[in-house]
Amino acid sequence: MQSTEKKTEIRLRGIGVSPGISHAPIRFAGTDSFEEPERRALDGAQVDFERERLQRAVTRTREQIREMQREIDGTLGAEHAGIFDAHLLVLEDSAVLEEVIRTLEKDRVNVEWAYWGVINRYLESLRKIPDPYLRERAIDIEDVARRVLKNLRHPDGDAAPAGFAAPGASGPAILAAHDLTPSDTVGLDRERVLGFATEAGSPTSHTAIIAR
Repeated sequence: MQSTEKKTEIRLRGIGVSPGISHAPIRFAGTDSFEEPERRALDGAQVDFERERLQRAVTRTREQIREMQREIDGTLGAEHAGIFDAHLLVLEDSAVLEEVIRTLEKDRVNVEWAYWGVINRYLESLRKIPDPYLRERAIDIEDVARRVLKNLRHPDGDAAPAGFAAPGASGPAILAAHDLTPSDTVGLDRERVLGFATEAGSPTSHTAIIAR
């Protein structure tokens, strides 16, 4: 029996940030959530250990960002690799790290919760700024913070999103997501992801610049 179900065409309009046209099945991808970590109370003896965990996570994150820069320099060029200089500045911001340490020492809480709380306050402030360029920098800060938190949770794992492909896709696909971080974009498998569309972002975002 032949189906009489009608298919409705849906057209979505967006702002293109790179030239060209691609045709492929669409696949939807989520991103790692930036949700509040579990808060754990510490005793005095654990504070030093948490401080050391933070330092190790920052060191590992720095190594990962620099490795990513070297790879980008070889494939996309120095200009694109230079985008991640801003990530290193965010990572090594002394005001942020000192505030995290103060939170550890004052509230005696686990470093994941302390770091997330400090970063989240910065993000909330940035997202209220009318200037769209400055608002876009929030995604860079969140990108770095996600990587640090991954390294805190999985110190022996690989936090780099290398070769990220469209989930569930057995062949070429168009990736759809709420947003992609610069690290996500660099890690896209360009043999399988022919293009992507996001709800958030703008032509001035670092994600868009890398995509070009």
